[in-house]
This record gives sequence, structure tokens and C-alpha cells, in this order.
Amino acid sequence: MTTNEITAPAKQRRITAIGFTPTLASEASKGPKIQPLYIGVGVLLAVALAIVWFLVAARSVIVTATPVNAAISIEGGMSFRIGGNYLMLPGDYTLIARHEEYHPLTQDFTVTKQDVQTLTPSLTPLPGSLKIITRPAAQITAYLDNHVVAPEAVQLLDEKNTVIANISAGNHSYVFTFERFQDVRGSIDVEGRKQQQTLELELEPAWADITVATEPAGADIVLDGQVIGQTPGTVEILSGDREIVLQKDGFKAKTYPLSIEPQKPQDLGELTLEKIDGLLKVTSTPSAAGVTVNGQYVGQTPLETAVTPGDQVSISLFKDGYQSSQQTVSLASGETRALQLNLAAEIGEISIKAKPNDALLYIDGRLSGRADQILKLPSKQHRVTIRKEGYADFNTTVLPRPGLTLSLAPSLKTTEQALWENIKPTITTAATDQTLKLFRPEATFEMGSSRREQGRRANEAQRKIELTRAFYLAPLETTNEQFRRFRRSHTSSHVSGNSLDNDGNPVVNVSWQDAALFCNWLSEQEKLPAFYQVEGGKVTGFNPEATGYRLPTEAEWAWVARYQNGNMLKYSWGPTLPPPAKNENIGDRSAAALLGTIQASYDDGFAVTAPVGSMKPNHNGLYDISGNVAEWINDFYMIKTGLTQTAEVDPLGPLQGDYHVIRGASWANGGISDLRLSFRDYGQDAKNTLGFRIARYVQ
Repeated sequence: MTTNEITAPAKQRRITAIGFTPTLASEASKGPKIQPLYIGVGVLLAVALAIVWFLVAARSVIVTATPVNAAISIEGGMSFRIGGNYLMLPGDYTLIARHEEYHPLTQDFTVTKQDVQTLTPSLTPLPGSLKIITRPAAQITAYLDNHVVAPEAVQLLDEKNTVIANISAGNHSYVFTFERFQDVRGSIDVEGRKQQQTLELELEPAWADITVATEPAGADIVLDGQVIGQTPGTVEILSGDREIVLQKDGFKAKTYPLSIEPQKPQDLGELTLEKIDGLLKVTSTPSAAGVTVNGQYVGQTPLETAVTPGDQVSISLFKDGYQSSQQTVSLASGETRALQLNLAAEIGEISIKAKPNDALLYIDGRLSGRADQILKLPSKQHRVTIRKEGYADFNTTVLPRPGLTLSLAPSLKTTEQALWENIKPTITTAATDQTLKLFRPEATFEMGSSRREQGRRANEAQRKIELTRAFYLAPLETTNEQFRRFRRSHTSSHVSGNSLDNDGNPVVNVSWQDAALFCNWLSEQEKLPAFYQVEGGKVTGFNPEATGYRLPTEAEWAWVARYQNGNMLKYSWGPTLPPPAKNENIGDRSAAALLGTIQASYDDGFAVTAPVGSMKPNHNGLYDISGNVAEWINDFYMIKTGLTQTAEVDPLGPLQGDYHVIRGASWANGGISDLRLSFRDYGQDAKNTLGFRIARYVQ
């Protein structure tokens, strides 16, 4: 503000902008200004430091490629090439090598902290080709390394020059085959790298000259169905085992085998051809007559046979029941002649009187009327069958003779009679040599006991039973020795020091399952259908139609033990106690020290079990039926009321249950109740008084 401005009146004053000049303190607050020179020096210093760090951290990698002039490039981290060397930081890289004559190579590698490392990449040469020149010219089939060269790789330049393309570099074995020249074999080092190599081959012929003449001349020489010349002549035939055929009209073709080596000629000389045989066509009435030519059998009519031309040939025909016929013929070469001969029958008589007389007669399978007539038949062997419904066929063969009458008077057997004639009265098991006896019950009886019978128990209700199915049953109980063929480790043990384990004594300490599985094992040895159905080693059911071995049914056991002449026995020896001497092995004086209840007036001589069959058999020839050991029965145990009057036919017992029936007394039984044949017990576990005998159905 100037002095004038201050002195002027206030209302005339104006505010005027003036220029601003910063103080020295304001300029000092701006700081020093960075010059471009300093920036450049800093960058150069940073680069220098980075280079020094790289040179210190990098590792030297020497790359030596095959071929040496392959173009090498490195992909991955930082690398610098110095001549054939590279400086690289540790890490993973990829090397790529290329050359126009080699397959490109890509190789992954890792640079470690090792100071110097070496890479030696080797490129695979590209395929090459092989030019083959043959003298003389021949079409080639090429095999390289035992593999045929694909047709598209073979180029035929001309008849002498062939090129095989795309052959990998390296050593290759080759085989070249030609149509009429010997194979050429060898090996060659293929350079590859798109280079073509040349192989010149001098071919050797694979044939030989074969000279042949015939009498007469002019025969065709045929090889593999093609005519290659005529006799006399020389032909070229390829090496190997060959066969030529010489053919001429009016003569037999002659086959000549040859073994030909290349370039080794052969002269077969003059070969004589034979004239074609005559052809004789022989027929007869009746047909199927035997034919001989000059005494040599040639077959049955109708037939065709070749005969030597110009010779007198004797033809003979013969047939059973007919007179033979002969004729002599002569045929020219190539002539065909028909010869028809009629044979006269030789007749014999057969008189047939069969019973029943209304049976039908079949001769050689043809119905010939009733089997009560006289027939005239050709004198040959005939098959005779006499048949009537309900009867088994009668079959035989007869040979009627001229002037004689043969008589047949068979009596037909009913089907049932014929069936039982072929069924054996006894059989023997293959595995254990146990004999079984045939039984044909065909009976109706009452099983159980009367309420008035002394010693009767509540489970012995009387039931009407009808048995119709024949069966086999073992007269003896199964022994220790026989059971041990099935289960070697079995022991029947002992009672108070008295052994039950002798080979000939009945097996005991076996459960019902053990006995049933033993039966199935017997069936398996003879390939019979198993009676018992088994799952997981346990019997779960049975097949009533099976004819394999089994345990007897309760009805079968009761019938063979008790039924005699229409009556049911109380004891196996008769109606009263004690039994006669040596009749059964039961609880007696011999076992007094072991048992409570005994037959004090009886002594069988055995304290425990006795060898099977030691006592007397019952009326059906069965031993120990009421003594020695009680016996497992097939049936499940149940109690029936016996109220029904309908007979049970061939019962097998209930289909299921908890226990099985036990029948018969043992060495430990001496009471009135349990010695009776109607006594019934039950169980499922093994006991030292309990064994079994085996059975099976006939059909």
C-alpha cells in the first residue's frame, strides 16, 4: 500500500492484487530434485547385481546332441547359452531338439544344485528306403525281420527294380521270395535319414528239368490240375515234394511222386500206362447178396466193380437162405456192363406153438400173425419175437434147414415173473462187503400191541400196515470194522473196562445222522441215487423214490421181526421168557455187575456186545433182531392213536420231527417191557447200546 492510498478518503479506497514471491523458507520445503543421471546409474547397478546373482546361482549344463548339428532349444526357466554350454538356475526344463533327417526329440530334465551337469540327447533317424535290383527280373515278396512288408510300402519301379519305403534305421534281416526263383536271405544296415540304399540280387532258379516218356506216347503231364506238357517231353517243375499225373484217353491215370531240388534235372524214363478197367454193375434178386470176383469178396449187391479188360472174370453171388449163383464175363477196356442175377431160395419149416396161444408172432421185426402156426422161411438166420400185453417178450433166433421142421413151444412169462427172475436174492455192498437179503412182503398186518399185552407201553397203539414194495435188508448189524471204512477215527468205546470196539462187534455210539450219512456214503461208492438229502453235512430230508442205501422203516422192521404165518410174535424166540439158550444177547447173568434189571436165569456169555451173528437167527434169517444192540430206524418218532381202519401203505414215517424211532432190545435190556418186539423207543443222540443195520429198495 502506497502513501497516497493511505491518505485518500476511505470511500475512494480500492483493493488491488499484487504479485506473490515465496519466501526462502517456502522454497526450502520442496526438497532436492533427483537428476536423470542418478536414475540411470541405479538401474545399471541393479542389473549388475542381478547378473552377479545369476552367475552365482546358475549351474553349468553341457548339451551334447546326436547329431551334433541338431537345433537345440530350452523351454522353462532362465537360461543363457555360451557355446555348447548353458547357464541355468536349478529347476525343471524341457529340451527340444530338431534336425531335418531325424525325428524331433522333446526331453524333460531337472537342473540340480550340482555345479556341472551333462545332457546327451540322441535323435532317432527318419526311415530310409531300399532299392532292390533283381537279375533276371522277378516280382518280389519281401519279409523284414520275419514280417511281411505291407503292399503299400512296396513300389514296383519296373520289372527289375523295386523300392521298399519307410524302413527304420538299424540292422534288419530280410527274406525275399520269388515265384520261380530261390529265396534270398540276409541282413542289411539301413542308414535311414531319408536315404535310399541299393541292393542288387542275382537270382537262382527254383526249378529243375524233369524228362518223362510213356508207352504209349502222347500222355498229358498234369501238375496241380494244369497240363504242363506231353510225353515224351521235358518240363520245368518247382522244387519241393511234387506229384505229376500222366493222363491219356483209354488208359488209367498214373500218379508219380517227385522230390525236386533246384537245378537238379531228373529223367523218369519210360513209364507204361495201363488200359482202363471194364466196369461191371451187379444187381440181384433179392438184394444185399454177397459178391466175389475171382474168389475175392468185393461187397454186396447192388454194386459196381472194376475188372481187368480182356480177362475171363468169375462172378459169384451168395446170400443166407438162397442158393449161390456164378457167372463168367469178359469186358473190353473202358466197357460198362450190367449183370442181373436171381437167387433161388432155400426153404425150411418152423412150427410155433406159444402159450398163451393168442400171442403175436414177429419174424425179423415184422408181424406174421398169431404165435400158433407153421411157417416156411428162407434157410437163413431169423429173429423170432413172441409178444403179448402183460407178458415179457420171448426172443430167439432160428435157422431153418431145407427138409427139416424146427419146433418152438415157448411159454411167456408175465411181466412180474420176468422182473423177479432178474432180481438177485442177495446183494453185497462194494465198500463194506455187507450182505443184504431180498424181502417181498406183499402183506397186511397190525403193527403195535394189544392193550392186554403184559409190559405194553402207551406208544404202541395198533395200526394197520400194508407193505407192497420189495426191499433188501442186512441180516447182520453194521460192525465197527465196516463203519470205520467210512469214518476211520470212530471208536465205540467201552463199558466199565468191557470193550465195545472190537472189529466184529456192532458199531455203537453213533447218532442217527451218523448212520444216515454212512448209508449215503455206501450209495456214493456204487453210484446209486442217494436216499437222504444232505445240506451242510446234515440230513434234511429223503427221496422215497431213491434206491440208495438207507435205514429200515419201522413198518419193515416190525414185519421182518414179528410177522410169521399171519401172526405177530411177542418175542423173537417165542411167547414167553426167558429165551432159549444162545438165542439173543440181552441183559442176563453175564452183565449182572453192570445192570439193574436182568434175566437172572439166562446167560448168553457176553457182558456187553457180542460179535454180530453170534446168536441164532429169527424166522427170517435175521440176527440180533431183539438183542446185542438196539437199532436206529428211518422214521421220525410220533405216537398214533390207531383209530383209523385204513391201512397205511409202505409208510416212511412223518416228514419231520425232533426224534427218530429206535427198535429192538440190546445187551443192556432185561425187562419184560423192553424185550418185547413191539417195544418202541426214540432219540437222536449216540448211545453205547444203540447201532443200526442197513436196507434199500429194490426199485
